[in-house]
Amino acid sequence: MRRLLPALAVSVIVVVTGCSEIGDRIDEATNDAAASALTNAVREELQRAGIELDGDPECSTDLDREGVGLTGTAECSGSTVDGQSATASFDGTFSSSGCEGSLQIEVDGRQIADLPEIPGCSVEASGG
Repeated sequence: MRRLLPALAVSVIVVVTGCSEIGDRIDEATNDAAASALTNAVREELQRAGIELDGDPECSTDLDREGVGLTGTAECSGSTVDGQSATASFDGTFSSSGCEGSLQIEVDGRQIADLPEIPGCSVEASGG
């Protein structure tokens, strides 16, 4: 029995570590989906204003799972084709039923959009 306990302890550690890694991968994929939704919204809102981005903006998220949604902030920054600075910030909730909160988009410090949601957004908070 004493020989079995160390092997059992190692097995439990491996299983717990594996679950943690899977959870981390799910969280990373979900955060990537939220950043992608924001990237698409920024591009579309700027196009509506007649402004074209030079490539994709760099986006990052700081989100926590809350029930079936993700709550927190997301930030993007990039440049327009004519070299102006473009930034976006979202503070709210990403979910499969929509992304509500405050979305602000600026180009060289002037506000382009101030919206109560990310239009057409849907992000599934997987795992748990």
